[in-house]
Order: sequence, then C-alpha cells, then structure tokens
Amino acid sequence: MRQRIVTIVVVSLGIFAATLGMRERGWLQDPELRSRDWYVRHAPAPEAADSRIVVVEITEEDIRELNYPISDRDLADGLNALVRADARVIGLDIYRDLPVPPGTARLDALLRREPRILAVRKSADSDSDGIPGPSALRGTGRLGFNDQLLDPDGVMRRGLLFLDDGNGKSDYAFALRVVIAALEPDGVHPAPDPEHPEWLRLGPTTIPPFAGNDGGYAGEDDAGYQFLLDFAESAGGFDTIRFGSLLRGEIEPERFRDRIVLVGVNARSLPDVFLVPLRNRAANEKHPGVELHAHLVDQLMRYGRGESEPIHVVPDSWETATILLAALLGALLGSRVRRAPAIVGAVMAGAAVVATGGAWAYWNGWWISTFSPGLAWVGSVGIATAWTSSRERAERAQIMQLFSRMVSPEVAEEIWLRRAEFFREGRLRSQRVTATVLFLDMKDYTPHAQKMDPEQLMEWVNGFMEPMADAVRRHGGVVDDYFGDGLKANFGVPIPSCSEQAIRGDACRAVDCGLEMASELDRLNRAFRTRGLPTVAVRVGIHTGALVVGSLGSADRLKYTSVGDVVVTAQRLESLEGDAHDYEQLPFRILISSQTLSQLGSRYATRALGFFSLKGMEEQVEAYRVEGRVDRPGIAPGVH
Repeated sequence: MRQRIVTIVVVSLGIFAATLGMRERGWLQDPELRSRDWYVRHAPAPEAADSRIVVVEITEEDIRELNYPISDRDLADGLNALVRADARVIGLDIYRDLPVPPGTARLDALLRREPRILAVRKSADSDSDGIPGPSALRGTGRLGFNDQLLDPDGVMRRGLLFLDDGNGKSDYAFALRVVIAALEPDGVHPAPDPEHPEWLRLGPTTIPPFAGNDGGYAGEDDAGYQFLLDFAESAGGFDTIRFGSLLRGEIEPERFRDRIVLVGVNARSLPDVFLVPLRNRAANEKHPGVELHAHLVDQLMRYGRGESEPIHVVPDSWETATILLAALLGALLGSRVRRAPAIVGAVMAGAAVVATGGAWAYWNGWWISTFSPGLAWVGSVGIATAWTSSRERAERAQIMQLFSRMVSPEVAEEIWLRRAEFFREGRLRSQRVTATVLFLDMKDYTPHAQKMDPEQLMEWVNGFMEPMADAVRRHGGVVDDYFGDGLKANFGVPIPSCSEQAIRGDACRAVDCGLEMASELDRLNRAFRTRGLPTVAVRVGIHTGALVVGSLGSADRLKYTSVGDVVVTAQRLESLEGDAHDYEQLPFRILISSQTLSQLGSRYATRALGFFSLKGMEEQVEAYRVEGRVDRPGIAPGVH
C-alpha cells in the first residue's frame, strides 16, 4: 500500500508539474483553442428567430455589373434605399477615404445628413499609417476601426472594443459604434460597471476584458479592451442580400425596417476573409469580413438587451486544481488496473468524460480548459501503468528467482497472483505460518567423501540429491536449502495453510515424502553398488509448528527460507543419536515429533522412542519413528 501511495504521489505530481509547465509556456494553447472551436461548431442549434441583422454583400456578380470600386453614385443610391426603408442603423464596411466619381458630392451629402450611417477605418500601426474613413464622417463619432485580432493559428476568436489612439483617448471599434447607435432608441447606453469602473457595461451586461490566461490561452497579448467571441448567431445565420438587388429595387423595404444593415464585400477577387469557428461549418472555411462584423454586432446586441452573458472563465487556481485532480486520478488508475483492455477502456472513458464535461460547460456559458487535464489524465495513467508494470516485472522476477526451482509453475503463478500477501514495499514480506519442516541427511557422508575424487564425489551426491528433491516437489514441498550431504524442505509454504485440515495435510505429505524417499533409496543403493559407489544410509527429521518464512540475503542474492525453533527441532531430530537404530538392516530412518504425530491420524505405523534432550533445546522432545503406512503395508522405510 505504501509503495502504491508513493507511486501515485510521485507520478501525479510529476505529470502535474510537466503539464503546468507546458501550459504556461503556451505549448498547449493550440489544442485548447481547437477544442473550444469544436465546442462552437457542434453547439446545439439555437431557437429559430428572425435576425435583427441584414448583410448586404457586394458579390463577384455585382463587381462584373458595377465595376469596383463601386462608384460613389451607386453607393449613395444603395445607402439611400436603406434610409428610405427605415433601417435602424447602416454600417458601411467599405473603405471610402478617396472619392470614386461620379456622385461624390451626393454621397458626402448623404453621409453628413444621415446619422444612422456609420463607416469603417483602419487604425495606424507599425506596418502602415492606417486608412481614414470618409471625410464627411470625420469628427462625427460615426467612424470605428475594423482592426481584428488573430490567434497564432490564424483564427479569430477575440474581438476588440477599444484601442488607445496614442493621445490618451480610447478609439471605438466599428461594431461597438454600430451597437451603441442601434441601442440608443431603446434607451440603452454604454456605462462603466459599478464594481469595476474600468469595465464596459451595455444595458444589464458587464463585459469583462480579456486577460492573457483566460480559458485555454497562455500569456496571450491582452492589450486594448478585448472580449471573447461566442459566435452564437441565431438559427439560420443572417439575412443576406446582393447589393445589385438592392439597387434595382428588387427587395421589399420591410426586410430592412428597424434592422441593422451591414454593407460589405464578399467576392473572391477582393479577398476580405477570416477563419472563424462557426456552428456546422468546416474548420478551414473562411468567412467574409462583413459577416464577421455581423457576428460581433449580434453578440454585443445580445449583451445590451440582456439576452446572453459573456463567456465565463474559471480562475487560474481552478484550472490548476483540475489538472492536479486529473493527474491524481490517472495515477490512481494506473497503479491499480493491470489488464491492457481495462486500462485502454478507462483512459478513453476518462478522456470522454473530460471532453463531454468541457462541451457541456461551454454550451452553458463556461469555458473550462479540457486538453490540459485530459493530457494530465492520459499521461499519469501511462506513466503510473509503466512504473507499476516495471515494478511488477521486478517483483515477478524476484518471485521466479526465489520459487521457480522450488515449486511447480502452477504454484509459482498462484504466488504471483497473490503477490499482495507476499510483498511489502517491493520486498518479500516475512510471514508467521504453521508448517512442517523436513530435514534429510546422508549418514557417514564425510568418511566416504574423503576417499573420493571431486568429480566422483559430485556425481555421487547429485545422484542422491536429485531424486530426493524430486520427491519433495511431488509431494508439494519446497526445498529451500542444500548443504553438502542433505537438504531442508518445508510443507505448507510459500502459500500458507490456514485451516486445521490443511495443516494436517502438510504433515501427512511430509511423512509420505519421507517414505517415498526411503523407497527411492533402495533403488539408488542398488545403482550405487553396480557403479562401485558407496551405498547411502539416510536420516530424516520432521517437526510441525509455527515458524517464520521470508527472504534472507542481499537484494541481488535473496534466498527464501524458514527460521525458528521448529526448524531447529526438525534438524535435531534428524541427527538424534541413541535410538539404537540399525542402519545396516534399515538404511532409512524417519523420526517425527509428537506435534507432527498429532496431525497424522491413524494412517501411519509409528513407534514411540521416548523423550530426548536435543542440543540447544531447553525442553525435551518426544520422538517417534515412522515404520510405514497402515493402509499401505508395503510402504515402509527400507521396504520396496
């Protein structure tokens, strides 16, 4: 558990810091903005309503008919038709700083006498001196700049309301001029916000200025009075009319009455187009500047009439907390889930929740960053999974190193599946279990070994040890040590026996193993005699009780073993002298303790030998010699 907590904390904080760093450097701004564009393009359709805005376009066909620039006479005729139709406000999105005769005087006169007509101009910047508006409108307050803001990817997502004109005064945007004029008959005027006097208020709506880190932005230029565009036009877009149709009187005046009319160009030969995210439109579709002004005007009109609110953004601290939460949840998932399909499904589900939540929030007026927490989620799941998998591979290798030669592959796999019981903080944990320990020793090994050359000695010992160890494994035991002339085996480990029945089974399997070893010894001794090798007499000691199992040694040389008085008692029983056993007659002796005998039931024939004081043990131990199986009379030490 502690290791898992460390993994979760380290991975989540690391991914959190990395994500936050990338966000602050602006590396995540582009996907954040594209996520918002997706929300805009897939927003639910608004309620159907007649647009308050009419767009009059000078199209490619109009240019072929009227030439371009449109003459002052034709422009004056078109504007005059809109005045007679009683349009509320007329916005001219065409540069007209120079006369285009004929009809210049007529156009100037119309512009001077008609307060409902406004026009655009371009502000001066480092690249140009700007483009002034019509001379007839200069100083009238009916000129507005049409400078637009483009994000680094060329998409327009922000609008400008004011710019500093360089003389300490605020210059008005064209769209804002149009909206102020359109709202004036309704008694709605721009005013400072009561709580933030430097903020603009239109009717009941305060428009907070854009800050460089709002929404998915990261350190973007926020000079001037900027605001976020929502592009939430009414269903069906804007009523659009060709300029030529207007001149020829083909349009009913009712289509213009009390509406805002914007006049501009929409022709391929005169590209004035922008990339903007619009509902049900392709991401790479460009839109004419006059349509863009219509969106700006529509949004500001909705604000002035209290029909909608500016897009809300959460504080930076909330964004940071969201990223941290996503990283924590991802690390938690990665540290717990093991199967690849489950991980992939969970990652996709989490990403879907983040994306869906972001879309729902945006469609309800809140822009919440989703790519950053989504990245933190995916990254922390991936890193935590890789980290956990790496640690598990190391643990599995350790388990296999410790147990692969001791137990069957099935038992080793079960140990791995139950590794939580065996490992703590990456190391095999020690356990107190009730088990049966068997010690086996070759009697008179040393005298024989001293008379044999090394190769012959190892052949003799290995020829004896291999079938003995095989017998242990066949009976479910674990050989955890070899020592020259003997071995030590445990029954009831590494998977502990938790019931009385299982503990009895361990003791019976240990005794059965000893009896099989005795039977195997007869075969080995016959083979040894044939090859001219010494025959072997064997002593076995078996004891049952509580002991401790775990790993000993350094990290790269661990050894799984058992320790405790039970181990010492089994060893002392194996080496017990004074029981008057005849090894010439019966070369195999099995001694068990009374604790082991109490687990065997009535299936074994045993002989009580009395109490013995064992070396290093304070209390005497009652020993019994196993003589065979009652239910299988042919199975006995030295009998085959």
